[in-house]
Amino acid sequence: MNDDYEKIGILLSNMTNELVSSRVRVRTIIELLGEKGLITREEYEDRFKKVFERDAISYRNDLLKKVKIDE
Repeated sequence: MNDDYEKIGILLSNMTNELVSSRVRVRTIIELLGEKGLITREEYEDRFKKVFERDAISYRNDLLKKVKIDE
């Protein structure tokens, strides 16, 4: 049982690190594009909503499949 908890802890730690890294990368790109005057915050938010609606479910399903494979 402890082995399962350790695996879950490692998985959660890896997921947290990946989430933080992804958010920092996105924020960096948004700031750079904004500073260069290439996009506005509103343009980003509008596009984010469209892409989220289009891709979020398939990305989530892909991640869940990977977790099942790695078990």
